[in-house]
Amino acid sequence: MRNKKILYLFSETGGGHRSAANALVETVKEIMGDDAPKQELADVFASSNKLISLLANMYAPITRYFPLLWGVLYHTTNSNLSILIMAKVSAPFVGKKLQALIKEKKPDIIVSVHPMTNHIAVMAMRKINHNVPIITVVTDPVTFHRVWISPLVDRIVLATEDARTLCRKYGYDIDNIEVLGFPIEPKFFKIASSKKELRKSMGIASDKFTLLFMGGGEGGGNIFEYIAALNKGNLDIQLVVVTGRNRALKKRLEENSSKFSFPMKVYGFSEQISDIMGASDLIITKAGPGTIREAISKSLPIILTSFLPGQEKGNVEYVLKMQLGDFVTDRKKIVAAVRKIMQPETYSRHVSALQKENNPEAVYNIAKLILDCKDK
Repeated sequence: MRNKKILYLFSETGGGHRSAANALVETVKEIMGDDAPKQELADVFASSNKLISLLANMYAPITRYFPLLWGVLYHTTNSNLSILIMAKVSAPFVGKKLQALIKEKKPDIIVSVHPMTNHIAVMAMRKINHNVPIITVVTDPVTFHRVWISPLVDRIVLATEDARTLCRKYGYDIDNIEVLGFPIEPKFFKIASSKKELRKSMGIASDKFTLLFMGGGEGGGNIFEYIAALNKGNLDIQLVVVTGRNRALKKRLEENSSKFSFPMKVYGFSEQISDIMGASDLIITKAGPGTIREAISKSLPIILTSFLPGQEKGNVEYVLKMQLGDFVTDRKKIVAAVRKIMQPETYSRHVSALQKENNPEAVYNIAKLILDCKDK
């Protein structure tokens, strides 16, 4: 494989697509060592037409400030006709850039971790007669837009049997579907330090029940309001907050930290999420699929406070069905929810459920599928 090239197609819409690609890159390196193929990531829309790039960049503000609008867009475009129209409209812009990229990189395998790159990649390869395997890794584990599914790719990797059932509902029951799990970086499964050691390195108390607040890469989910509500609960806790790219939230929390009754450590965008989760006892977050799977890998009970209409609704149902945590949309009820999970019996029940759902082999199995992909 040393002389092979793998090209990962993604878009910087949310943090999950890049994270999935990075997880596969690191796992391929771990498996193959010095014989690892050359691997590159390409943000398809960032290098495209200015209008297409602008539309891609609108994902973050729309999902943060107008989630209901996103839900409308999601459901109104979730049809085969809409997908055909979107592919044909974007192909003259994105397709030409992708053709040039494929000509330049000459990949032996293409891996798509974004829904809008599957159909366009197939069309681009046909145009330039570059016939190599294409693998789609779906990063929405339960409910997903049908644009993810192209019957013309060589393999479609799903995270759950529920996702396979949805494929059938969409009219796809094809032999190239594999249910292998969700790709997260191997470091999440490797315990390097104890909880106390991690807390010490972070400069927080080693003996306090520790709540982790996260709102995805964009720092969404009304984090400040939930923390303010917790402040009225007289709980013996400390907080760690990761605000992602939301600089305004980080500044607001830091400026108001003295007003809270509990200690609080605030991070912006961080590459140390594995250690931060490892130091925590409970995570409060939006229903992003990557964050949920990472929390599962750390046996970290989950309280979900919001979900993006469309693809994230199924994540809430999954967390509740598998008893991985709770779902609280009313910030006035967050104190009661935290207090309940802090009870030893409830906490142990959630941890046991999380351990059953943990699938550390998923990213390795997906990486092996990519490496075993045969030339056409």
